[in-house]
Amino acid sequence: MTHRDEARNNAGDAAARPAAASAETSETDAALATAARRQRVRERRGREEGALGTMRMVGQIGILGWIIVTPALLGLLLGRWLDGQAGTKIFFAAPLLMLGVAAGGWSAWRWMHRQ
Repeated sequence: MTHRDEARNNAGDAAARPAAASAETSETDAALATAARRQRVRERRGREEGALGTMRMVGQIGILGWIIVTPALLGLLLGRWLDGQAGTKIFFAAPLLMLGVAAGGWSAWRWMHRQ
């Protein structure tokens, strides 16, 4: 390959690069603009609502705990009752406890994202 062929190939590559770079740049700019908008909304909300008080944060932690524990305990109680009726040891209690923990975790996840 001659020096001229290399120059032509490099020129062709350079011509293709700006189109791809501009597409990537526009996506990056859009993502950056969205992140900046979200940050402004969070800052405005923080100024309007003020900082969370200590008792409010403690209350939210308590609510979060109950959101997770309540379905787990209900699953355990139902499982123990079913085990008593069926004469099994933990055949129903263990899976229903795990199901309750999963349901509580899912509920907590949803609750945190709504806050």
